[in-house]
Amino acid sequence: MKGIQKKFFISYLLIGGIILSLFWLTQVVFINKIYSYYKINQLKNYSEKIVEAINNNNEMLLSELIDKSSARVIAISQNEILIVGSKGYGKGLGIPETLLHPAKNLKVVKYKHPFLHIEYLSIIRPFLYHGKPATLIMSIPIAAINDSVNLFKQVFWWIFVITLIAILSISVYMSKKFTRPIQILKNAAHQIASGNLNVKINYKEEDELGDLAKSMNTMVKQLSITDKFRKDLIANISHDLKTPLGLIRGYSEMLLDYYGDDKEKREKYLNIVIKETERMSKLVDDVLQLSKLQSGMVEIKEEPIDLEKLIFETLDIFEIQILEKNIEVKLDNLKLKVIADREMIKRAIINIISNAMASMENGGILTITAEPQDKEILIKISDTGCGIPQKDLEHIFDRYYKGNKSGTGLGLAIVKEILTLHGSKYEIESKEKIGTTFYFTLKAG
Repeated sequence: MKGIQKKFFISYLLIGGIILSLFWLTQVVFINKIYSYYKINQLKNYSEKIVEAINNNNEMLLSELIDKSSARVIAISQNEILIVGSKGYGKGLGIPETLLHPAKNLKVVKYKHPFLHIEYLSIIRPFLYHGKPATLIMSIPIAAINDSVNLFKQVFWWIFVITLIAILSISVYMSKKFTRPIQILKNAAHQIASGNLNVKINYKEEDELGDLAKSMNTMVKQLSITDKFRKDLIANISHDLKTPLGLIRGYSEMLLDYYGDDKEKREKYLNIVIKETERMSKLVDDVLQLSKLQSGMVEIKEEPIDLEKLIFETLDIFEIQILEKNIEVKLDNLKLKVIADREMIKRAIINIISNAMASMENGGILTITAEPQDKEILIKISDTGCGIPQKDLEHIFDRYYKGNKSGTGLGLAIVKEILTLHGSKYEIESKEKIGTTFYFTLKAG
């Protein structure tokens, strides 16, 4: 037994020990006083009823009350005439003479029989008998009280032993019961730390440990997804880097071996090397950008932005593609101000337009519009390209998902992270052979 289980066990023992100590104090140390107090109150109640029975001359009730009280009872008048006496005793109770005279108030006294040397506990109650003062004396041997107390003490020790065994058993059981789920969680944590992400914690109790078990199951699930993504990412990056690296090497070797004066061929080889280098650079840049955004360490620097100016700056980047592909650009209602991080939002718009351009190989229409909505601006970027298959739409924001098998597969994942940092709402609608529309909101300036 160690750790928390030991602490639980000791705690239960301490609680049980405190309860037993209190019980011992009441049942052993104070039992004489408690039981004596109880007998005194009992005799007081009987004395009151006996006085009432004497004054009512109810001999049957009087006899019954004396038997129930288990006490020696005498009642004497002011002239020491015996009114009531226990059978065979008369006045021979060994009661001191001073106690036989009528008293003003009820008294509780102890005295010793002069010949038998027996200690008695007595109730002396004054009352009026036929209008004259009289005294009722009820006595019980103190030894009888002690015998009852000793019997209680014997019973107590049996109760003490049984209770102690019960406390020990319950302490062991409860400490194991409370530490069992902790042990389960500990074992699961060790397995997770060793790389086993197939762990599932089966703890169904609706308590704090149950909440922790649910959180750990969720954590394992997320770690599994992250681990799968990591493996896929490495595989995909390795594959995507391998192709341009192979091309760069191949064309570089061809250039090395080439001694001719064919400028056109040489430029063709160099352009291919440059293009593939740019593709690798774009892949590395996207991976770094996404990792940075997902690190939680990026702070957005919001500022008022002229939306129309930002869109024109972004479209300038795609000017050659727009002309080469014969794409028509339509802009509407962009003379608005938005609040955002300029560079981040520009990156997001570039990625969205880049996807739109890639989907319109044979020309088409790119439409960018804005619409004020309360305290937000809704921005729509639409294209008339090939569209996205329905099966791909639900994965379109996943990291490294490439529905059309081109690009890095990180563009929209970066867009998602940027818009999430801005607290924006976003959505994508698409139909194959019709086109795609990307919606997102920004704070109104």
